[in-house]
Amino acid sequence: MKAAPKATARNRTGQRIVRINPRFPEATAEKLKEASAIRGQSVAAFVLEVVSREAERVLEEETRWKMSLAESAKIQQLLAKPPAVNAAAKKAAKDLAIHVRIRS
Repeated sequence: MKAAPKATARNRTGQRIVRINPRFPEATAEKLKEASAIRGQSVAAFVLEVVSREAERVLEEETRWKMSLAESAKIQQLLAKPPAVNAAAKKAAKDLAIHVRIRS
C-alpha cells in the first residue's frame, strides 16, 4: 500500500519550508539557547536569523565586486575605449591558447 504524499509545509509568506537538521556541540547549543533567550526568540528562529544573515554576507562578499566610484568610472572608461592590442597582449593570448582547450 502506497503512503499518502506529505503536504508541503509553507511559511506565512507562502515560501516552501525544508528541513535542515544540523548537529551542534553541546557548548554551542548552550550558547544558542542563551542568545535566543536574550532575544526572546526560539532557538530555531534565532538560528534561522543568524544563519540567513551570514549566508547573505558570504554571498555578497564572494559574488559581487565592491569598488569606489573612481574605480567604477575607470572600468567604464576602459570598456568604452579599450586599449590597443600590443605585441605583449598578442603573445599572452598565444601562450594562453596552448593551455586552453575549448569543448563543445
